[in-house]
Amino acid sequence: MEESNGNVKAIEMRDAFGQTLVELGRQYPKMVMLDADLHTSSKATMFKKAYPDRFIQVGIAEQNLFGISAGLALSGFIPFPSTFAVFASRRALDQIAISICFPNLNVKIPGSYVGLPTSRAGASHNCIEDIAVMRALPNMRVADPADAADLRAIMHAAIEVDGPVYFRIARLTMPSIFEDDHKFEWGKGVLLREGHDVTLFGTGIMTTFCLHAADILAEEGISAEVVHLASIKPIDRELIVESVARTGCAVTAENATINGGFGSAVTEVLAEEYPVPAHRIGVRDRWVDSGGIKELFTHHGMQPEDIAAAAKQVILAKNKVRI
Repeated sequence: MEESNGNVKAIEMRDAFGQTLVELGRQYPKMVMLDADLHTSSKATMFKKAYPDRFIQVGIAEQNLFGISAGLALSGFIPFPSTFAVFASRRALDQIAISICFPNLNVKIPGSYVGLPTSRAGASHNCIEDIAVMRALPNMRVADPADAADLRAIMHAAIEVDGPVYFRIARLTMPSIFEDDHKFEWGKGVLLREGHDVTLFGTGIMTTFCLHAADILAEEGISAEVVHLASIKPIDRELIVESVARTGCAVTAENATINGGFGSAVTEVLAEEYPVPAHRIGVRDRWVDSGGIKELFTHHGMQPEDIAAAAKQVILAKNKVRI
């Protein structure tokens, strides 16, 4: 267990997920949990133990998981259908799109086991396309937390807003960036570190990588600004533009594919409002094979050193444009 930010303890993200489910269940009696036979892996089992009468085991039938959730939402409940992100974004996409997003139903979708930390589960379970898929659905809000406190805040914000929400849960323990009383707001990012040479935009666990990259760059006399954008949809357009107006170039980092994902969301804003040199760090157009977590991040060029190298490239591009 790592500690930072005073006495805030870093815990595995899925443990924070399970604990927050119980907390929300206590506050919202209409909240119900649905599971696709993965509650021990996702830690939704914590909710099952606390509120067995509000836990529904659907089994390995993800289309039914979301169809039933739509019916419960129409009946006034607040369903949390829980499964791995790969099954939500691929196997049950039609049910999510037509049964939940089209009628704008109040369903909160946690996607577990996202990106590279899924590690040895293999290509069939390593979900890298969920950000791209979910942000393309009208009415869907999308968020990716940096640490346990951020995840808890996102879950509270998710249940407080009406309509469908998708949020990601990496199977990893991240150092604490935020305090326990951290508040999350839809469409708002957080400036974590001021700088003037380049902006590093991070989402999810990659924000910590951006902070490490900023330290690497500082050793070379390069001042990097770090912005955390947990709210991917809606995204903080104002903060993105304000930051690159100061720095003149940007690098994005996500634990997902760059095709249509977080980096695409940021560079869409830049293209429309403030074009600057930019580079996207994430999984390129390829599948993720099995492997150790550190090895996979190195193999896919997603380590802090890779972010720092990309930052130096966009700074060079910026200076060429100025000349």
